[in-house]
Amino acid sequence: MIRLIVLVAVMIAGLMFGPEASGNKGYVLIALGNYTVESSVTSAVILAVLFYGALLVIEWLLGRVFGLRRKTLGWYGSRRRRKANQQTVAATLAMAEGHYSQAEKLMLKGASNSDTPLLNYLSAAKAAQARGDDVRRDQYLQKAQEENPKAELALTLTQTQLQIEQGQYDTALAMLESVYALNPRHPMVLDQLRQVHLAREDWAALIDLIPVLHKVGKLTPKQEEDLLHRAWTGRLKAASDSLETLRPVWQDLPRKLRQDPDLLAAYGDRLRELGADSEAAELWLDALRKQVSPQLLARLPKLKLESYQPVLTLLQKIQDQPGVEAALAQVYLLAGQLDQAQRLLEQEVAKTPSAAIYHALGQVMDKRRLTNKANEYYRQALALADV
Repeated sequence: MIRLIVLVAVMIAGLMFGPEASGNKGYVLIALGNYTVESSVTSAVILAVLFYGALLVIEWLLGRVFGLRRKTLGWYGSRRRRKANQQTVAATLAMAEGHYSQAEKLMLKGASNSDTPLLNYLSAAKAAQARGDDVRRDQYLQKAQEENPKAELALTLTQTQLQIEQGQYDTALAMLESVYALNPRHPMVLDQLRQVHLAREDWAALIDLIPVLHKVGKLTPKQEEDLLHRAWTGRLKAASDSLETLRPVWQDLPRKLRQDPDLLAAYGDRLRELGADSEAAELWLDALRKQVSPQLLARLPKLKLESYQPVLTLLQKIQDQPGVEAALAQVYLLAGQLDQAQRLLEQEVAKTPSAAIYHALGQVMDKRRLTNKANEYYRQALALADV
């Protein structure tokens, strides 16, 4: 448009000044080596205008030719992209239907002309893993990284998550430790480390990781509590080969957690397994003096003690608390005080019958040599236990 305006302006100027210049023609001399060209000013101006116009015409023709070529190439490119998108959609559907080989092939076909080849390679990697082909999975992830080198962290986390899902925990851990060194507060890195530590039952590492997970907001208070219980319970179990390895772990627990009924029950169970019933009894009784706990009450009748008097004394003091009488009755049975045991057990079975109470009544009747009555109670215990 601008060039057309310039051309028109030149023509108007020629019409305006042409008559005036016709009486004073002047001349133009162009010398190039041994060649010279001489012309009047008017002729030179006309030739210049005509030459400029010819250039515009040539430019227009070239634009039409190459514009058509670009349109043709664009049409073929759009067609390839449409086909690639269709292949990607078909691959996604095949993946959802469980046709992993077909999904993998379609994702690869669509990758070369896709607007998002990185996503194609990621999906192909997931399809390869679903088929159990770890080698191809890693090859596709490598291609995805070549497509977008800036996505290294995202692709590494994708690879480690796939390894975790495949049960390759040691390999995943080696990669995650390197990533963690550079990204110590990345939520996804921390969550994957949590998964790996849980799977490998590396309780000490998990316990160290939980405060960091809390700081980045990756755990709700309930999730943090459950994870701490699971980790410390696992660590207690792992250290239960001997009392010498078990006791230091209990001392390592934070003071608040040493008052937790679930962990008290877990530690006491480990002590009992190692024959330290008296130590477990002392631990549980001390906790029950502070707070009555159903978990601990249910475990008292499992203790094997030389004297049950300390247990009986405490339970008699808190007998009005819920669940205490049932435990007291069973401890009476262990202590050989059959009359007190039978009285409380019959009261309990009238209020809240349970398999444990019926079984304890059966034991009482066995000790009294009332076999028929004992068998009747045992049958009722089995019925309630759905055996």
